[in-house]
Amino acid sequence: MNINKKLLNRLAVALIIISLLASLYVDFYRVQAEQGNKTVEILVNYDELLILSMAHQVPLETLAAQFKEAGATGVLMKERTIKDLDRMGRAVLLTGGQLAFQQENNKGLFLGFKPVKEHSYLFIKDKATYESVYQQLSVKTTTVTMARDDEGYLISLPLSPKELENLGVGFIKEDIMALEKGGLSVVPQIRDWVKPTNKSIDVVVESLKEIPNLSLVAFNDRVIPGRDNPGYLAKKISELNVPVGIFEFFPQQGLEQLAVLMNKNAVRIHGIAENEMNKYTEDQALDRFNLAVTERNIRVLFVRFFGIEQPGTALNSAVKFVERVKNNLTKEGFKVGQASQLASVPYSGLLIFLAGLGAVGGVILAANYLFGANWGSLLGILALFGWAGILFLAPNLARKAMALAAVVLFPVLGTVSVIREERRNLPQAVLALLKMSALSLIGAVIMTGLISDKSFMLKLDQFAGVKLAHIAPLFIIPVYFLFWGTDPFKKARELLNFPVLLKHALAGVLLLAGLAVYIIRTGNDGTALVSSWETMFREMLDRVLGVRPRTKEFLIGHPAMLVLLYYGYDFRKIVLLILGIIGQVSLVNTYAHIHTPLMISLVRSFHGLWLGIIGGIVIITGVNLFLKWYGRRVACE
Repeated sequence: MNINKKLLNRLAVALIIISLLASLYVDFYRVQAEQGNKTVEILVNYDELLILSMAHQVPLETLAAQFKEAGATGVLMKERTIKDLDRMGRAVLLTGGQLAFQQENNKGLFLGFKPVKEHSYLFIKDKATYESVYQQLSVKTTTVTMARDDEGYLISLPLSPKELENLGVGFIKEDIMALEKGGLSVVPQIRDWVKPTNKSIDVVVESLKEIPNLSLVAFNDRVIPGRDNPGYLAKKISELNVPVGIFEFFPQQGLEQLAVLMNKNAVRIHGIAENEMNKYTEDQALDRFNLAVTERNIRVLFVRFFGIEQPGTALNSAVKFVERVKNNLTKEGFKVGQASQLASVPYSGLLIFLAGLGAVGGVILAANYLFGANWGSLLGILALFGWAGILFLAPNLARKAMALAAVVLFPVLGTVSVIREERRNLPQAVLALLKMSALSLIGAVIMTGLISDKSFMLKLDQFAGVKLAHIAPLFIIPVYFLFWGTDPFKKARELLNFPVLLKHALAGVLLLAGLAVYIIRTGNDGTALVSSWETMFREMLDRVLGVRPRTKEFLIGHPAMLVLLYYGYDFRKIVLLILGIIGQVSLVNTYAHIHTPLMISLVRSFHGLWLGIIGGIVIITGVNLFLKWYGRRVACE
């Protein structure tokens, strides 16, 4: 079979163009959805409001009005536990032995009642509190009984106080009403309980319906209740007509599935953990909130107060801090109010199929270039039918797999097609870097076309293969250039017989160590390796440029690649090649963060390129001046 190589390349380019058109269509609506999603909710902590209320002897309603005026929209209210009620003086938790002791000493507490030593007893005076707590306990625990006398209500439970103290028993209704009168909405944070049933879920959801100004529902624990029957929980929560809240950096088992079943009716919440507050100043916290909103599509901020350990002096500063949070958001072009929802991005099976054709075209180009037209056509046919088949059988897996293929293929194609041995002048080198980057970015456009929907934008689902996408080109491209223009079998024999010296072994160890650091820093865990000076440098870039470029692009990858394109490639410059590849890989994988607004990623790439080009020019100028000086010195000698 004799296939025309140019014709095959044209077919591959046509598939890529079709893919780009489909992907850009999706991206256009994605940008519109992101730009229309501009309202942010500011929540304050219910427990901290209670502390301030008691310390300053100010009614909760008055405090709520103060924080409302400052910019807060609502209160995050953890479901009360029996331990909370006991601490707040709304209930008394006793063991059977403690109750019997009080009776023996004529304390007057249910003197005619005979307690069971192994049971726990909850004494409540207030009727409304009793009714709410009894209703919750009756569906969340085993057999519950009650007794009543002139002093109040006594709930009996065949459990130990330890088993009961963290059990959620609903919310304080009078506090909810006070917050509403003060103008703040309530975001309930539901606790998990043992073996949730449909009946217990019904009771919990019905209690939430009584909350006025409910803006969203959140969960408290690492595992959400009702995870064994997510369909029923989704149905009941959907009756509230509010989204569920997803805490950033706090994974909760079952929550993502719940959000998907609720037709992705969810918003993302960002806050600083209580045990991290001492690591931040107010200015640093504001910067963190701004980044969360502008760069990660966060639409609910949970604001804790500084200095709450000394509540007597914390009120004014807390109000001013909330006001600063609001003002910063306003400066960034956001409104403060009930969190807005992301609009859906138009999607269909046909659009996804067309977007994936770009990766098929990339396979054809690569195979045609490396192995010839026959292999290019064969692998192209296999890729086309494989794509269609997997898309039919497992659409989500197919989208992720093709997105991964795109972000690996196009940086490889861009790099190997632009690098050459001959030296270029500086304008030619700059144009070559821009051409390479444009070819690499084709992979990013195809990827965003494949996975830009609400599931990925809300991080209910994520791009798969981040580590592989960063590592694969680092191996593929150097191996290609290692065998470039040689008999591959002869070259392989030479490499296998090559004597390994100590310096080679040490270089290999250093290379592996560098690779390990690079891999770790590609994920969220990599923040542990970021030094304090680098953090300050990043913050400075954010303030100066608005959007911080990737360090490995403008400080490492792009300058190294520009130097390589200027001087021409040979094997002695393999380190420059590897560093340059890092820039191209980072450029493309920036767009894998689908929860980051697309325009932010574009600005980040732009800053990375122009700063990297300037850095490369500085290096080239410095090297040329050094070589010129060194040449004169040698000539003089």
